[in-house]
Amino acid sequence: MAEAMRGLFHKKRRPGCSILPAFSLLLLAGVGCSKKISPNLPDPYPDLHLVSISPGPNATGVPTQTSITLTFSAEMSLQNLGLILAPTPPGFFANWQLSADARQISVATTLAPNTTYSLVVFAANDRYGDYLRTPFVSRFATGSSIAGASVSGTSVKPFNQPLQCFAGLLTQNPETILAAAAPDEAFYEHLAAVSAITDTSGKYSITGVAAGVYWPFAALDVNRDGRFRLQDGDQLQGHDANADQALDSVTVAATALTQITLQTPVVGLKVVSTFPVNGQKNVPLNTTFRLTFTTAVDSSRLGLFIAPIPEGLTGATLRPSADRRELSAPVTLKPNTVYTAVLYTATSTRGQMLQTPQQVTFTTGTDFPGGKVQGRVLFRGGGISPRNTLVALLNTDLLDVIQQIFPNPSQATAVLRKTLAAISYVPMETGEFVIANVPDGTYWPVGAKDTDLDGSLEPTAVPPEPIGFYDRDGDQAASRADSVVVSNGTTVSNITIVF
Repeated sequence: MAEAMRGLFHKKRRPGCSILPAFSLLLLAGVGCSKKISPNLPDPYPDLHLVSISPGPNATGVPTQTSITLTFSAEMSLQNLGLILAPTPPGFFANWQLSADARQISVATTLAPNTTYSLVVFAANDRYGDYLRTPFVSRFATGSSIAGASVSGTSVKPFNQPLQCFAGLLTQNPETILAAAAPDEAFYEHLAAVSAITDTSGKYSITGVAAGVYWPFAALDVNRDGRFRLQDGDQLQGHDANADQALDSVTVAATALTQITLQTPVVGLKVVSTFPVNGQKNVPLNTTFRLTFTTAVDSSRLGLFIAPIPEGLTGATLRPSADRRELSAPVTLKPNTVYTAVLYTATSTRGQMLQTPQQVTFTTGTDFPGGKVQGRVLFRGGGISPRNTLVALLNTDLLDVIQQIFPNPSQATAVLRKTLAAISYVPMETGEFVIANVPDGTYWPVGAKDTDLDGSLEPTAVPPEPIGFYDRDGDQAASRADSVVVSNGTTVSNITIVF
């Protein structure tokens, strides 16, 4: 019956015709009849779109004292409006005004002379829940012409969403911006040009670019509120031309740069340097262990292990510098001994997480031993990622260590100082690991996972954080965990640490 009524409605082509009883109209509304009234009449409910913009697209000679005005097809809300202007005038985001009919959004601003501006609207919602389906891009200039160069390419997932992302150029390295005391101010201060992500392929094209050196980026509005704020957790992705995990800039002349891929996440918290440095030999026995970061760190959420544990190193002795970007402690090392430090988690004072563990190996001797223990970790219950799991070698059986620690957890550091011989971490989801630079000896391979990344291993918590061991004979450590022997600098392979 509903289908017959819809057919009658379209056949008559008179949506207001009185020959249809009122109950039929109600029925039509109730069964999901399309809001498109007739193919021969204008759509009374068009999708939300921009009707006009001032200054107009490609306008030149725009006064430095001007008003940016956007006119939409429906009554708008200032909430969830994703509007970016580059370069960004001071106070631009504080002065938006909504017209009386709520269809115009405007902001009075002061522009720089002889400058090309680019504008992107990547997100907008009207008061009825409709949303902008296609990003809008425009450009104009306060000078007599618009800059003629361009930068284009592709942004990879997840920075490929047209209504959640935009692309642009910065005049400063994004990593430096993210590490700044006020990263949002630094971002907009160095924003030179913007454009839209065209579609989910991640394509972008930034036009109207003046000659100069820039860092291309894609931005992700993580919480979809339309306001891009690094301090609220929104993210950047940059260009790495030579796959060295460092962001690269591009030099723009008077032509087009193409095929610039944005594929490398911008990480706010990284280890800048360490002492001793990785691979250092003949380290003095009395030295200072030091970690230097890109930004201030929360020392209470630091996941750091050094094997063997040097005398003098505890959580209390690892002190932050005045700006909290450096942690250091005086330590006493043993002669002819290899040390490996693994920083597996850290959190900045702004909540940024260390994305990749940092491993540093050094020795007080003249060279490193050649022994290795390698294999994989296995979580039998599933559901836990093996990535970043700690793997270590003990010089005594795991059960002996547990029996010493569990009755008195405060003695854990003292017990591990005597028993922890070597350490590493699992870098990939495959669960494969390598513990290198292992001296000859007998060792018990073990593993541990800090599942909540709070910097503390808590096997007695509820639920407990997992501990694994090498179970060669498959008895699930009914009596003892199993050991391995490294001799003459050989590699011991196929070791499975079971959780």
